[in-house]
Amino acid sequence: VANDSFARDWYVSSTKGKGKKGTKLKPAKDLGNIISKLKSGDSIFIAGGVYFGKGKNGMNLIKVPVKITGGYDETFTKREPWGAYKTIFSGDVKTMNWKIGPRLGIDLMKYREKNVSPILIDGIIIDNGNRNSYKGNTSSNDIGKQLVINRRANPKNGTNPTPDQSGIQVLVSKMPYNSKWDITVKNCIIMNIASSKGVLHVGGYKDSIVKINNNLVINNTGIGIYADTKYHGKANPPKFLIENNTVLFTWKYDVLASSFSGVSFSANSGVDAIVKNNVFAFGDRIGIQKGGKTPLLLKDNIITGNLNTDYWETVGDAKILLKDIEDEAEYLHEDSENNISSLIKIPVNKTWGKLYAKRVIINRNKMEANIKATNSGANALRGMLGLPLQAGNVKGVSSPVWLHRLSIKDAVTAGTHKYNEKYGCGIKK
Repeated sequence: VANDSFARDWYVSSTKGKGKKGTKLKPAKDLGNIISKLKSGDSIFIAGGVYFGKGKNGMNLIKVPVKITGGYDETFTKREPWGAYKTIFSGDVKTMNWKIGPRLGIDLMKYREKNVSPILIDGIIIDNGNRNSYKGNTSSNDIGKQLVINRRANPKNGTNPTPDQSGIQVLVSKMPYNSKWDITVKNCIIMNIASSKGVLHVGGYKDSIVKINNNLVINNTGIGIYADTKYHGKANPPKFLIENNTVLFTWKYDVLASSFSGVSFSANSGVDAIVKNNVFAFGDRIGIQKGGKTPLLLKDNIITGNLNTDYWETVGDAKILLKDIEDEAEYLHEDSENNISSLIKIPVNKTWGKLYAKRVIINRNKMEANIKATNSGANALRGMLGLPLQAGNVKGVSSPVWLHRLSIKDAVTAGTHKYNEKYGCGIKK
């Protein structure tokens, strides 16, 4: 039951903002400065600019259902979230106010109020580049030397540890008064996140409707898109529509990690999901990780370049190649079809691409004999990045690069067009 009679609009501008009125004429300077004033049903409009959180703490955590829309000009009349008016949520690795948590989170696990409104996150760019600690160089002005993330703090130079939380996280729990959660995350870019689990993490509950549409999730560790729930009853599971998203370069948590990382997309047990017209490419371990027995509908997706296996059903521990999933997958919806492994050209910066191709990871195919290897070897990877082919295998326990920083310009270039003219995200106004 939604009651938005007391809801209001808020406006935020990094360049013109001051104070906490949050009106169109007198906007706030940062979302973090007005979080304590937000009520259920409020709408927040954010102009283009770079935002660091309250006190540059690098985190925004909201405890009421709200709508957040970025990508506006200073008058809040024009909108280009991936173009002229990028709304960038960043941080400062040396801040005195460093906090652990998702860069943008809506946590309603304890929300029990009568007023229940739709949740929206639309047109926000989450870039943890300036929040991360990099070995040997912490300067935010020298991306070319930020090659290896450092997960520990460095007291000598006042550098905080690299955050291991989500870029965007929305969590809901039991619904009050038999209402239904309505959650949408769309038109967002999430990048340079060193997550231990879900980069874009949405946890629904019974009867929830979740739409994740037209997002670019690029150059992160953990799980690219994580469809999650704490509800494990049989009736009315949360329904997810995962559509027109591009997930690229999902690294393992570290060179040796084997769990909860290097996965392009994961659906937890109890999730009812339709997944279509997405690109899930270059996961260090797995393309699709399927938990539980609720059928997963996969239709018209590109699933390619994932190093261990295309599809993994955790119930029964079945690792299956893409070409075999319709025949061998036990918990795939019978309408699943037309999922392909296509060679795609990703227009990333050549220098970044060469460094990515030099990374060294453990060959889990040798350590886990029951995993079927895909045909996405080192040369296939180099071919998709537009690099010359070479001999040699990926092996070893150390790496000259690990989650080296990607620029927003390169990310936008990789996400503004659909691959093969059909799959993944595209620029939106």
